[in-house]
Amino acid sequence: MARIGWMAVIVAVAGLAVAAGASAVSPDVAAMNLQAADVPGAKVVNQHAVTQKGYIAAHFRSFVFSAPNKGPRLVGIDSFAALAADPSTATTDVSGADKLFRTKAGRKAFIASVAKNAKVKLKAVSLGQPYKVPGYDQGFAVATSVAVKGGHVYETLVILRLDRVFVEMIEAGRSPIGPGVTAKYAGAVASHIATELSPVDVSVPTVTGTPQQGQTLTAAPGSWTATDATFAYQWQHCDSAGANCADVAGATAQTYAVTPTDVGTTLHVVVKATNRFGSASAPSPPSAVVT
Repeated sequence: MARIGWMAVIVAVAGLAVAAGASAVSPDVAAMNLQAADVPGAKVVNQHAVTQKGYIAAHFRSFVFSAPNKGPRLVGIDSFAALAADPSTATTDVSGADKLFRTKAGRKAFIASVAKNAKVKLKAVSLGQPYKVPGYDQGFAVATSVAVKGGHVYETLVILRLDRVFVEMIEAGRSPIGPGVTAKYAGAVASHIATELSPVDVSVPTVTGTPQQGQTLTAAPGSWTATDATFAYQWQHCDSAGANCADVAGATAQTYAVTPTDVGTTLHVVVKATNRFGSASAPSPPSAVVT
């Protein structure tokens, strides 16, 4: 099969091309992408941070298989992840792409674009119907087949959203690529996204107020990578050195009224941050000894 045929179709199908530029921010957008361990038998041939309008940061990574593998005999996978400040940005972008493949005019325009870039006739391009990819809030995959000299080029274009992360993958193979293959790689990306969007503390919780009986202490949750996290509080008694801590029964509000039984101990609060992807806890430094 002519290599130029493969490259032309890859360029044509990758309609959401991005330019080199921005660096990644926390969460680590590069870590949301496919990793080498996800694609056995392939090597990373290109990766870099990219800029995408409306997104905080994005990362592109491209894999090429050193030899034809079993099943779809994959040749390569391009993977792109972009982190939006607001899920609505990714929602709109995925909806727009989905609409393209579900209208007659949109499908016709896409086929014409592929044919032009691959330098083949329109009838050489076959475009499948979009199908849902599991494990995501939104998105679809669509298979493309292009007849070129020496055989066919098979590609699946995958457009997905999980929370505020936009994902695009392009899978290229020498035989048709089934939904199971797409689900495998999409599932790996979803797992990476969940890990990165789970709460991680950036700065520890703090407590303000005077550690004295009759006074009220107030907890601040600190800073977390998950901007959508909700917080739960658990106050603890510790010894005078701030060790050997134990929960204060029922003390789960953001404020704590210091009681006579606290005298001689130190106090701190454990903050638990939770979002849809997971939970994590972080303690504040201990107070001075309660008087």
